[in-house]
Amino acid sequence: MATRRWRLFFSFTFVILALLLIPLQTMVHSEREASGEELIYYIPVEQTVERGLEAFMARSFANAIEEGASHIILEMDTPGGAVDAAGNIALLIQETDIPVITYVKNKAISAGAYIALNTDEIVMAPGATMGSAAVIDGAGNAAEEKTQSYWLSEMRSAAELNGRDPQYALAMADNRIDLPELNAPEGELLTLTAQQAMQVGYAEAIASNRGELLEYLELENAVEIEMQVSFSEQIARFVTHPVVIPILLSIGSLGLVLELYSPGFGVPGIMGISALLLFFFGHMFAGFAGWESMILFVVGFLLIIVEIFVPGFGIFGLLGIGAIIGGCFSHLFRRLQ
Repeated sequence: MATRRWRLFFSFTFVILALLLIPLQTMVHSEREASGEELIYYIPVEQTVERGLEAFMARSFANAIEEGASHIILEMDTPGGAVDAAGNIALLIQETDIPVITYVKNKAISAGAYIALNTDEIVMAPGATMGSAAVIDGAGNAAEEKTQSYWLSEMRSAAELNGRDPQYALAMADNRIDLPELNAPEGELLTLTAQQAMQVGYAEAIASNRGELLEYLELENAVEIEMQVSFSEQIARFVTHPVVIPILLSIGSLGLVLELYSPGFGVPGIMGISALLLFFFGHMFAGFAGWESMILFVVGFLLIIVEIFVPGFGIFGLLGIGAIIGGCFSHLFRRLQ
């Protein structure tokens, strides 16, 4: 009886504290807003640009808007990445009313340069570079003419969005454009240094650190919040990497096919299931695969298990592999939408 009373007491106390924290949090925000204190959100844009980064940035922007941030600063160091992810990130920036500033800490190459051009201001660290934004296919070759034309128009639009001369953005994506005033090597894609970016109006300032950046923005007394990539988001970023996706799908499909022709359930099946679970988990967490994909995967897995333990002349196994492949296609269809 006494134990039950203590449980009720602690439960009641927990509920009361939770209710008290809500107005307390609101009061803290209200005090900050009343005092005129500005809030800055730092969002890291690092490593390869892929769908996992897109999901992380969407969460970060949502947090910044909810908390009433006055500025969002993208701390950038990326060699580029997927065109579709870069396009969605650019749309996220364009639809945000909060001023967005890119701080290029080291590199803003390819998709990174495109994302930076969509922001309101660009500040670069000494020695940082930005450019070299040609679009290539999965084999590393120049993309087809239709894709190139689309990408050039996107680079032009991104530059014009904030009043920047588009010829330099086009030169980043097309090596046929000659810019003698920058002494750029002929036949190479344009990559701007911090000083060159200042010269052509592609950077508003050069700052060695956050202190100098905030001094330029006149935000020395602002409250600073730094977004962190969660463990789950790190996994999602890894499995949505353009190089990792085909590897996981290959291991998954080969493992399941080998398992069908092996007695019992062994290493190939474990490897196949693990690879596909990683694939589906990463894409579900990033928001690019729905429950229909996971349901098809589970159904396919169960059918393969039935084939292993209840021989059905391969029918259950084929249906299982078909369901799993259907889950993959369902995911790809969701991405195209």
